[in-house]
Amino acid sequence: MAKLKDANPKNVSGGYDRLFGIPELGLLMSKVQSTVISSGSELERLITSMVETVDNLDTFLHQDVMPEGVFLATKQQIKKSKTLKYKGAEPDFMVFKRREGKQRCHIIELKDGHVFDTKKAAAEHTALHTFIERNALHLPFMISTHFCAFNQDDKTVIYDGFKRKIELSETMTGREFCELLELDYDEIVATRSADRPANVRYFVSELLRIPQIRNLVQELLNRH
Repeated sequence: MAKLKDANPKNVSGGYDRLFGIPELGLLMSKVQSTVISSGSELERLITSMVETVDNLDTFLHQDVMPEGVFLATKQQIKKSKTLKYKGAEPDFMVFKRREGKQRCHIIELKDGHVFDTKKAAAEHTALHTFIERNALHLPFMISTHFCAFNQDDKTVIYDGFKRKIELSETMTGREFCELLELDYDEIVATRSADRPANVRYFVSELLRIPQIRNLVQELLNRH
């Protein structure tokens, strides 16, 4: 998982300063927010490193029959494609899978969290389906769409988190995503969890470096 100590937020939120009235605490909270965002990118990089990726998406799409196996095209590869259209709203991943003579294309939005505001959820659903509609002629496969909340095991919770702006059948758990890619979900979770103790230690240490916080903690401890 992304390390809190390595965070270097580009924008320090003034909202945290207003909330707490302590600039040092505001900076620390901005680091937390930045690390949470980085964790999503880190998850995508981890997944990509474990799956065979498509070298040239245009060449891959022009094959009559894809090779046996599982192949991943990233957002960056989709952006570079001269075959596919609808720039600026590319999905996170396209997963091409051929097993036992059956080939399928899975269009996937991957999320580290599972709760989104109504406007964002609706926009993501529209963007994904518009992408497919505009590229149907270039995707000679059975196609399915998925909104994956990697850390959530309950599809109903994912459905509610997207404010029901997606179809329940489009929800995908992290475990299902890993099964599609033929990866070990528990291994990935364990890898991402390895930095948690260090993140907790760093957060508490940085808190105690702030005089107002250290004095307050001491005061509260003395009451107990």
